[in-house]
Amino acid sequence: MTDTLTPSKHVTGSSRRARKRVGRTLKLFLLEALLFAAFVISIDLPLTGLEIHEWLGIALAIALIVHIVQHAGWIASTSRRFVTTASFHNRVNYLLMVALFIGFASITVSGLVISHFALPFFGADPPGGWFWHWLHVWSAEWMIWIIAVHLGVNWSWVVSATRRLFGRRPARTGGSA
Repeated sequence: MTDTLTPSKHVTGSSRRARKRVGRTLKLFLLEALLFAAFVISIDLPLTGLEIHEWLGIALAIALIVHIVQHAGWIASTSRRFVTTASFHNRVNYLLMVALFIGFASITVSGLVISHFALPFFGADPPGGWFWHWLHVWSAEWMIWIIAVHLGVNWSWVVSATRRLFGRRPARTGGSA
């Protein structure tokens, strides 16, 4: 009679941690990809039209709040060690995150203030105004650059996470197998 062990008995602590890490990485990767895609789509006003643009912007703001909550541990630990022990990469990344937060907060607040569909749907009458429109457009344009730098700084993570999640391993070169 053969000994049939349940799968959980074959799983070591390190492989459980690895699966948990891949699950967490998958969630972060998918949320970041979704945020990026939503931002790219939302900034193309002729593609979406104003009403979809506004609702997509609100959905994007909610997703960003979820994203910030998911990164709360990193934010707290990096804030504590920013001046003392954080690596240069973490300091740059932290400053980029602060710029992203300020930019998205600016886009969201100004977008709500100039809303023609979303806030009136809830019975609010936003004041609008040229300053808020200018701030909304200017913030969105600058966010394109900040996002590009953010992607560049974290490109190795994007490539690594993509390979890990989709099972693509780098090709082996040289030597025998």
